[in-house]
Amino acid sequence: MSHALATLRVLLGDELFVRVGYQMEPTLRARELQAPIRALLDATQKLLLANASFDPAADERTFRIGLSIQSESLLVSELFADLALSAPRVKLLLSQTNRERAYDALDAEQIDFAIGYLPGGSGWHRRTELFDLGVVCCFHPALLPYQAPIRPDQYLASRHALISAKNSMLGYLEDALHEAGVKIEPVLAAPNFLTLLSTVARAPLVATVPAIIARHYAPLFGLVASALPFPFPSFPVELIWHARSQEDRAHMWLRDRIEQSAAAIVPADRVAA
Repeated sequence: MSHALATLRVLLGDELFVRVGYQMEPTLRARELQAPIRALLDATQKLLLANASFDPAADERTFRIGLSIQSESLLVSELFADLALSAPRVKLLLSQTNRERAYDALDAEQIDFAIGYLPGGSGWHRRTELFDLGVVCCFHPALLPYQAPIRPDQYLASRHALISAKNSMLGYLEDALHEAGVKIEPVLAAPNFLTLLSTVARAPLVATVPAIIARHYAPLFGLVASALPFPFPSFPVELIWHARSQEDRAHMWLRDRIEQSAAAIVPADRVAA
């Protein structure tokens, strides 16, 4: 690495990296070169992979996928039911991710795909929408004197349980609640929706969760699902990948399988507002 850097310094007439404390930081010239060199490397990789074949029925491949907790259970079960038959030697290595980690992990090739409600990203990140999470609320009719659809005054007066994977009681709904002018009292926040639903089955709380989750799991806990009494923005679940893998045959194949799996779970899980 030191020899390669020394050669580049001579060729480009610039230090490229300088020591600042215990770290090496790029010079202004190095920063200028970052974008065009990235483009050249991506173009080179596309050229080398252009004719690479992939046979899902015979080839062995491990794909690394970062998922948000809202997407993991339903989508993965549908996807792997497909892969177990169509691609028996394909393996999936799953990890949890969020909007703070997903794009850095894609850039560092720690994951091949990210799936979830993940706003952000850069120009080299490719994406396609799989479905909209939707948002509904759930409650136990034996513990709260409510019926669906829940009234605005009932919703506002309730104690709430929300999904949160960050240091905030309002979680991923924080911006939406603020935009809608809705002020509620969350008393339980957890990253796992099953924790919320199992708790609401035993405590007089209202859980606000993705509609696609509520349709599948709320009945298992004896809960009633209700549309929210306020308008809420959409929460699109997207499949996201790095531009370097855009033309890779194996990646293209799995992207197609993921999209088909998403389409298979959506129609039965939409909860009308």
